[in-house]
Amino acid sequence: MKIIGIASSPHRNGNSVTLLREALKGAQEAGAETEEIYLPDYDIQYCKGCMNCLSSDRCAIPDDLNELREKMVEADGLILSSPTYGLAPNARMKNFSDRI
Repeated sequence: MKIIGIASSPHRNGNSVTLLREALKGAQEAGAETEEIYLPDYDIQYCKGCMNCLSSDRCAIPDDLNELREKMVEADGLILSSPTYGLAPNARMKNFSDRI
């Protein structure tokens, strides 16, 4: 079993990332293979509304999203981690979820 944790916090060691790491640690202790993805390390641009994603298996924007999408498809589980601003995930996580 493979679990991927995706963190969107601008603070590499902030509270939401710390909680994500604890969850991944628990998954590892239960026998899962884990991977942490820190979204600020990736180039994920904004959707341009071209609709290529609806007719193809890939996004047409030449950024890191397709690489992350492939990792997610191979995973058995995902843990999404984001700080909350105004009771919602931060803009980086919102953009990521819009593009996925």
